[in-house]
Amino acid sequence: MLFARGLFARVDYALLLTFVGFFIFAGNIGRIEAVRNVLELLLGGSAYWTSVLASQVISNVPAAVLLSGFTDNWRALLAGVDVGGLGTPIASLASLISLKLYLRAENASLPRYLLVFTLANIAGLVLLSAAAFLFGCVG
Repeated sequence: MLFARGLFARVDYALLLTFVGFFIFAGNIGRIEAVRNVLELLLGGSAYWTSVLASQVISNVPAAVLLSGFTDNWRALLAGVDVGGLGTPIASLASLISLKLYLRAENASLPRYLLVFTLANIAGLVLLSAAAFLFGCVG
């Protein structure tokens, strides 16, 4: 703060607020009884797939925070949020950072990026889910 004050002007505050918003959402949504009941039911069926799917909607780190209070199956939860970082650009907020950096490049194309990104991420999600299954993390 003392030596690089100019950096504060370059911070992506919108992205930072988005991340904070996901954490606030994750922290509060689990307090709603109906949501709590659904999460317990889903996690009882498959903590892995529930955490993969939750990561697609609220990002993998907030999903881990939200779901950790509803399951003791830490292995499936951690594998699910790790692999769940693949998929949609929201699944990992690092992907949103890479998208913003890409869009600054000359000849950047959002549709092309989303197509390549989505195909690569789905392939990675499928391959890593198969590995998680083989290692006994899917459950």
